[in-house]
Amino acid sequence: MVTTTRPPTATPTDEPGPPHRRVVVRSPGLPGGRAVLGGLLVALAGVGTFVAWRQASGVPDTAYAVAARGLEPGQPVTAADVRLVPVDLPPEVARGAFSSVAEVDGRVALAPVGEGELLQAGALSDQGPAGRAAEVSIALDRALAVDGRLAGGDTVDVYATDQDQTLLVAEGVQVVAVTEGGGFGDGSVLTVTLALPPGTDRVPLVHAARAGEVTLVRTTHLAPGGG
Repeated sequence: MVTTTRPPTATPTDEPGPPHRRVVVRSPGLPGGRAVLGGLLVALAGVGTFVAWRQASGVPDTAYAVAARGLEPGQPVTAADVRLVPVDLPPEVARGAFSSVAEVDGRVALAPVGEGELLQAGALSDQGPAGRAAEVSIALDRALAVDGRLAGGDTVDVYATDQDQTLLVAEGVQVVAVTEGGGFGDGSVLTVTLALPPGTDRVPLVHAARAGEVTLVRTTHLAPGGG
């Protein structure tokens, strides 16, 4: 007779085993709350910097005339010598600048102006008359020509004095050039070349230069009709 022996079965006990704990593991690809907040702040700072840069580097509202090429004293300024460049200028500088080519065309350079330099009223003469002008040269003493401080682009009134009287023979005449010597080898004598606008009576001026004493009065910075 074969006897079958069963393995002993486990006897349940009254004490339960330790509870099963759930462990939550964050995915390594997701940033934490602090990282998200930090990234947001950095992004906002970047946007603020970009906006400030855009405002600082935006195109100015007004363009001003600059020299398209170098200008020498006495050189007439034409539209080809000027270009407009957008630029922000302080109010005190903008008042002496030009915002259109038409404001500069026809003037004469009173001082050297380099290429790309801002054109300002102090470096240019008043706007010259339209059309071509006749020219005449007069030799006279420095003391009769503002002590030689005249330059191309200045405007002058021409007075003639003889034994009896002094007369105004030409008004608002533009100086083209001033050279020393007057052909006499004397530095106290100047040769002043004047441009006479169309319609100017040239005879009194030529007669004064030949027969009388000529005095030039600079009127460059006087308003028209300023006496």
